[in-house]
Amino acid sequence: MDTRFQYPLPPFAKDFINHLAVTNKSKSTQVAYTYELFMFFQYLCNSMESFPSSPSDIGLSDMEVIGHRHIESYLSWANSERTNGPRALARKQAVIKSLYRYLLREDMIHKDVTIKLDPINVQQKLPKALEPNEIADLTDALETGIGLSDGQLKYHVYTEKRDYAIVLTLIGTGLRLSELCNLSISKTNINKGYFEIMRKGNKETVIYFNDDVGKALNDYLVNERPRYVHKDSDALFLSIQGNRISKRAVQNLIAKYMTILKSLGHNTEGFSVHKMRSTFATILLRETDNLAIVQDALGHSDPRTTRIYTKVLDEQLKRAAHLIKFK
Repeated sequence: MDTRFQYPLPPFAKDFINHLAVTNKSKSTQVAYTYELFMFFQYLCNSMESFPSSPSDIGLSDMEVIGHRHIESYLSWANSERTNGPRALARKQAVIKSLYRYLLREDMIHKDVTIKLDPINVQQKLPKALEPNEIADLTDALETGIGLSDGQLKYHVYTEKRDYAIVLTLIGTGLRLSELCNLSISKTNINKGYFEIMRKGNKETVIYFNDDVGKALNDYLVNERPRYVHKDSDALFLSIQGNRISKRAVQNLIAKYMTILKSLGHNTEGFSVHKMRSTFATILLRETDNLAIVQDALGHSDPRTTRIYTKVLDEQLKRAAHLIKFK
């Protein structure tokens, strides 16, 4: 069974999901859209007397009956009954609007009622980024094991070079977690300093890294990785068991060292792997003062997604200004 359609949808909605595949939307995006549309149609089936009892039986003629107030009613229900916050509601609204735009463009409906919907205000949180002194303390802990318990130190002996290379790669390239875990030796050129990766939308791209990252990778590959069991010979980062390292393992790794930073007096509340990506973006923006370069390096299709890092940099500069003392 096609996992995209594990929830029943009307035929025209399935056409829309197939259209997403043609436009290079990822499989996870297609599945997420399927679920959101199913929830919307299921609500209509339960709340509108004239509607069929199952989403799969909804026809285009039924769509002509829906007005923007029905959509607002659904969003209100999702807020009160499913405790969806602004971000989740904005996502639901965006999926529905996307469906209507597709149906109108394909001449399946005569009007797009979603144009009457007011935008949902989502307070965009600033992504967290490590400060320079936090990066220094983090790399010290990775190299020395300071702050680890006795039991953790035992494992640190086997994975210190790998862990150091992973963290430097994250901070030095801005790779997503999935991209890091999917790195392969055959697609890594340490001498020339780049990875070949597959980004969202199946876009092949080259990601460059500096000498520090290259040295850390080479140290791991030459002096530590050969000790691991080789079940996946082409995976760059391996678990001790020899499998390609998992997302959960990297998340646990970062969480462990964030705990160490916290013990050293740093505020690491809410830090995760994604914050390494934010750190890279902030550093790159500070050094280049060029949003286009940061956008390309992060693989953002929408420049608005990248602009938030200018606010992060402003916050860091503001904090730095308060550190200057005259007496």
